[in-house]
Amino acid sequence: MPKIPSYYWESVEDSNSFGGVAILLHQSLSSKIIEKQENFLMLEIETENEKILLGGIYVPPKSKIPFELFQKHVGKNFFIFGDYNAKHVQWNCINNNTSGNEIKEWMDLNGYEMTHPLSTTSKRSEAIIDFMIAQDTTGWNCEVLEVGLWDRCSIYESVEKYRPPWPKHLILLAKTVNKYKRKYRKTHYVRHYEEWAYWYDAYQKEKINYEETKRNKKLLFMRENNNIWKVASPIFKTYTPPFRGLKTPQGIERDHQKLCDNLANYYEKHFSEPIYNTNNAHHTKCREAYTQIAYTPNIPLQKIKIEDAVKQWKKFKPKKSMDSVNTSAFLLKNLPIEYFQVITVLFNKCAENGTFFERAKHARGVCLSKDGVYPTEDRLRSISLLPNMGKWFEKIIAERVENWCLDNGLNLDEQSGFTASRRLQTRILSLIEDIRLTVAAPNRPVLAIFIDFLTAFDRLWYPALFKTFNDLDMPLDLHRWIYGWLQNRSMTISHGDAESRVIGIFLGAPQGSVLAALLFRIHIHFLPGYFTQIVSHLFADDLTIVIKGALERRLSDNIKYLEKQAEDILKSLEKFADDYILPVNISKTKAMVIHSAVATDKPKIEYKNVPIKYVKSFKYLGIEIGTKLGWGNFVNNRLKKMK
Repeated sequence: MPKIPSYYWESVEDSNSFGGVAILLHQSLSSKIIEKQENFLMLEIETENEKILLGGIYVPPKSKIPFELFQKHVGKNFFIFGDYNAKHVQWNCINNNTSGNEIKEWMDLNGYEMTHPLSTTSKRSEAIIDFMIAQDTTGWNCEVLEVGLWDRCSIYESVEKYRPPWPKHLILLAKTVNKYKRKYRKTHYVRHYEEWAYWYDAYQKEKINYEETKRNKKLLFMRENNNIWKVASPIFKTYTPPFRGLKTPQGIERDHQKLCDNLANYYEKHFSEPIYNTNNAHHTKCREAYTQIAYTPNIPLQKIKIEDAVKQWKKFKPKKSMDSVNTSAFLLKNLPIEYFQVITVLFNKCAENGTFFERAKHARGVCLSKDGVYPTEDRLRSISLLPNMGKWFEKIIAERVENWCLDNGLNLDEQSGFTASRRLQTRILSLIEDIRLTVAAPNRPVLAIFIDFLTAFDRLWYPALFKTFNDLDMPLDLHRWIYGWLQNRSMTISHGDAESRVIGIFLGAPQGSVLAALLFRIHIHFLPGYFTQIVSHLFADDLTIVIKGALERRLSDNIKYLEKQAEDILKSLEKFADDYILPVNISKTKAMVIHSAVATDKPKIEYKNVPIKYVKSFKYLGIEIGTKLGWGNFVNNRLKKMK
């Protein structure tokens, strides 16, 4: 490849003399090769705002397009340029060929777009076979160079110098400054220093004048004919929804309003009140506790001080996302301190009545895809944007609930999530050391079961929560306020410019609220009590059960012992799940036998007559745990990310 000053090449060759891919990059850009195959090159380029994937491809005539290489990066922000040798009438070709039909079908299926030039790119036919594929082509365009002997540039001219960014008179001044600086360094004469200082001042003044003139010309250019968007286009991007459409039994739904209506139907059913079992004694007690607090009148809360409001205000992160009443945390962070007295009075009005803002109970729901640009309804992650003023008030109440938990020793040793002064790394080390000490003894394996609850936060059953409050003897004022806080909640689903109807929420902890995580932690307070005979580890809703083999037994006998223990423990888990209407996601629940032996049998374990799948390694809180407790996989994965 020819050498060009201030630029460098990334390339991949082909078996023939005319194929291959090359990408020319400026030295100011750092790049990393992600994929390098014959006739295909994918780079990760770091810009000021984000990382993008930039690719090049050459598909020889009568060859198949390597969709398996594209599929590896589906869902990512990539741009692939090149010669596809694909024809289709959609991009202004006279007819279609097989490659053109295949690439159009792939783009429609995965939600990708194309940018192509308006004139033909092939010299052999009236066809456009060179174009770009990307997820979002907004702001991109393609042009065909009219100069050139053929499709490729076959003549190169070496470039010795390039046009400098400064005008000639500034360059001459800079050379003069350097000349007198070197002279002064050699002689240290005062007159040489004065000459250098004179020319240095002249150079600085001329440089400032030049930069100011250049800046004024740019501002003048931006004011004319909306030229500002030519400058701002790399920074400001048009809004695109997190996903393009939904997969439905009738096909792919792309209309934003119909999409919102479908999601409203789905989430209305998802957050509907669950059906409880009248024959379950625990359910009956939960309903009694819920009815009792419902008939209790509102109780005033302790007065809120302005210091409490300021303390929680300082904890806000200046996020610019708009909530359901079109305010943001960024706006609150820039609120003049003179308004704090008024806001404290507002909070105390609610505290005196034992109530909460009704408008703050409505959330704006935004959905993110877990599975490409055309997911199904159950493969979405919903995010609720609650009014920030209401979240400010919730933070004050949450601190009082947290203090009550600390004063009464309610923070469990088994739980690390959503608890102050308890680190994630401590929970990981606690689990690994617990297992390591067990398998250190000969013929003593460990059966670890990683339990996954099905949408745990969305399944918080209110009657069970209030029974837990009764059992823990929560103060009645906080008890009654939380009941009122959970009532009359609603949400709308937003996608693009469309918005769904208002749907009611009768189940689950309100997402986006600081109280939600705290209440869920209290909700499962008695979960470790169902497994008194073994060790359990909790991080938020992630439950890990560790069943240890007995000492001084043969390995085969210990496997049978683990199987019997697991059967009893999973029955206890089934009882907890039924009592709290918190179902277990069996498909994501995994088991692992950790041992020091070369090979061993595995205990047969089932949950509600469904076998639990065994794995050789499991990613627990970001750390990969294997059957031999080695760190090799974890270190290798980290090294891959560093590369």
